[in-house]
Amino acid sequence: MLTSMIAFSSVTKEYRGRPVVDNVSFTINPGEFVCVTGPSGAGKSTIIHLLIRAELPTAGTIEVDGADIAKLPVPILQMYRRRTGVVFQDYKLLNDRTVAENVAFALEVCGEPDAVIAKRVKEVLTELKIADQADAFPQELSGGEKTRAALARALVHEPNILIADEPTGNIDPDQSREILELLKAVNARGTTVILATHDKLVVDALQVRVLRLEQGKLVHDAVGGYVANHDEKKPAHAHSVHVEKEGGHHVVHHEKKEGHVEHAAGADSPEDHAKHHTSGRVKPLSI
Repeated sequence: MLTSMIAFSSVTKEYRGRPVVDNVSFTINPGEFVCVTGPSGAGKSTIIHLLIRAELPTAGTIEVDGADIAKLPVPILQMYRRRTGVVFQDYKLLNDRTVAENVAFALEVCGEPDAVIAKRVKEVLTELKIADQADAFPQELSGGEKTRAALARALVHEPNILIADEPTGNIDPDQSREILELLKAVNARGTTVILATHDKLVVDALQVRVLRLEQGKLVHDAVGGYVANHDEKKPAHAHSVHVEKEGGHHVVHHEKKEGHVEHAAGADSPEDHAKHHTSGRVKPLSI
C-alpha cells in the first residue's frame, strides 16, 4: 500500500483550553480534490493553518509523505512550503507591489533567475485571465481580480499541493464558477487541491470528496455534496476513522460506534492510487 500524501492522525488544536479542532483524523491521497467545509467557526481555517504549519497541533500528528511536519527542520520546512501553494481568505497581496510583482515575489524568494521569473509570471497571468491587470496595484482590483492574483501567486511555482481558503467568499456567482473551473483544471494536471469553504452551493457544484467539520469535529467524509446535519437522519451505527502506521505506511481503520462520522466510500482504492502514480498524472511530494 502506498503512503498517503497527507495524514491527520487524532489531531487536536486548543486555544485557551478550548478545542477548535477536536481529535480529527483523515488522509488525502496524491491528486485528490477535497473540500473542507462546515459552518463558520467549525475549524476549517485552523485545519489550513495546521497544514501549512502556521500553527502546531496540541495533540496528534500531521504527516506529509510520512514526515511529521511539526518536526521538520527549517530548511526542509521551507522546501515543503515552496511546494505548497496557498490562497488566503484575505488574499495577503502586497499593496506596494503590482499584480505582476506580487506573483513574481513567490519565485524571487526561491532564487529563480529573472528570465525564468518573467516567463513564468506572463504564463500564469495569461492562464488566469488577469494579464491586463499586471501593472495594477491590489487596491485597484475587484474582489474577483484579487482572487485571481492570489491564485496566480499560489500557482506560479507549480506546487504539488494547492490550498485555497474561501476563494469564492468575496466574489459574485459567475466569478465563483470561473474560479472553481480553474481549480478543477489545476487538479486535472495532477495537483492535490484542498478547498476550504462554508458555501454549500460551491460544495454541491463540485461533487468531490467532502470533509465536513462541526464544532471542531469531523462529522462527514464522503464524495458528493454538503449534506447538512439537519437534513439527514443519524444512523444507529456509523464508522469512525483513525489512522495508524503499519510497516511504515498509513492504514485507515474503521470502527462502528454511536455517533455520526461517515467515511468516503468513493475515495481512491490502493489500486486506483497506484494507477494515478504510474500514469504520471499525479505530482508526488517527497520531503
